[in-house]
Amino acid sequence: IRLGQEPNDDFGCKDCNIILITLTNLRYDHISGNGYFRPTTGALDAFAAESIVFDNAFAHSSWTLPEGISIFTSLYPYRHGVMNRYDGSILSQNTPTLIDVLGEQGYLTAGFSGGFDYDAAFGLTNRFGEYQECIEGKDEGIWRYGKLSCSAPKALEWIQNHRDRKFFVHVQGYDPHCPFSQEGSRYDPDYAGTVDFSNCLWTFEKTEQRIIDGKPYYPVYSPTTEGRASVLLGKEDVNHLIALYDESITQSDAVIGSFLEEIEKLRISDNTIIIFTSEHGDMLGKQGRFMRGGPLRGTFYDDVLHIPFFIKHPKLDPTRIDGLVEHVDIMPTLLDFLGIKKPSVLDGKSLVPLIGEGKEVNKYVFAGAEFHPENSPYFQESTRIETIRSREFKLIRETTISTDTPFSALELYDLKNDKEELYNVAEGRTDILNELLLKLNDWSEKMRDST
Repeated sequence: IRLGQEPNDDFGCKDCNIILITLTNLRYDHISGNGYFRPTTGALDAFAAESIVFDNAFAHSSWTLPEGISIFTSLYPYRHGVMNRYDGSILSQNTPTLIDVLGEQGYLTAGFSGGFDYDAAFGLTNRFGEYQECIEGKDEGIWRYGKLSCSAPKALEWIQNHRDRKFFVHVQGYDPHCPFSQEGSRYDPDYAGTVDFSNCLWTFEKTEQRIIDGKPYYPVYSPTTEGRASVLLGKEDVNHLIALYDESITQSDAVIGSFLEEIEKLRISDNTIIIFTSEHGDMLGKQGRFMRGGPLRGTFYDDVLHIPFFIKHPKLDPTRIDGLVEHVDIMPTLLDFLGIKKPSVLDGKSLVPLIGEGKEVNKYVFAGAEFHPENSPYFQESTRIETIRSREFKLIRETTISTDTPFSALELYDLKNDKEELYNVAEGRTDILNELLLKLNDWSEKMRDST
């Protein structure tokens, strides 16, 4: 393909509509089509069978605000600078987004989200020609994340009313995000425990088990425990938490399936590209960690960063691709499909060479962000967490910043022999450690120096 010019016959989809669906908190490995043991995602599996599936796609942060902006700007979090909800961070109006670029090319643009980290105040979603949030109980507390069951019907109605024009639509929901239903689970109906899952439960570092009456329990935090890790999760509670998480995936999968069926009925599939991904995944007890707790050490395990990524392109045959790709690659890839000139400063790469010729686009993928606590009962220190991964190894580094008690930790994982990232081999593989550390330092300094 001739980058920034007219798309060629193989990949080109000039003036095609774009539908971007993001299901926040969905892990790659909890999709049934990716080998998960539960039938969580029948509709997504069917969609994947018609799509280009990227089996090694990765996010750049552990939470939605910086990651959503990275998807739309093709910039790593350090470069777009929005890494905190509460310090007034706003995306610069001088930073072009996919919304802006398509709008300038005559596209109608619309966004339908679950709100919160997609709030227009952060400087991203206010750029849509039309933007609507779905927030249940907005005035009742911050734990009301809007769902696809609200945003998808709104998006569908908008598409039905504007299908005679080329359009770009983003549809987002927080369905697999805590808190979860208390009504039981199709996957664990016999649960007899007493843990309240109507609040989020999380940890901020590796949690050691407590042995009570001979049984192990994980101490976790809740908004109701005032900064104390006083909720205890036994094995049956953790299993039920995972079952509730899986049920929320299955419920949202049904919504996605209905949405895609209705899109098919509109007879616009021949000129519409549909992308599906998740901003990030979640921790469900591995390494004694629950949720993500901000970008602290451990939250960059693949449970969090390894995300699903599908592209259904009307002119491309379905296939599965195992090359390394990143969220920042979405924008340049779409613009190449459309034959639209790309902004001059993008961190991502077009995936067209990978799709068309199997050429490696990314030898390494990166993630990195900072977290600065604001009056938090859980955090005292500002931290920076970064990772670099190849096909074979992954390095995670956490450091404290602007502190009187500096701290730094490194975790190196041999992904070929330890896919679950359970055994830190930093001491035994200093050759790989030093090689990756040098490349991570170069990337980190370049990103932070350019802000």
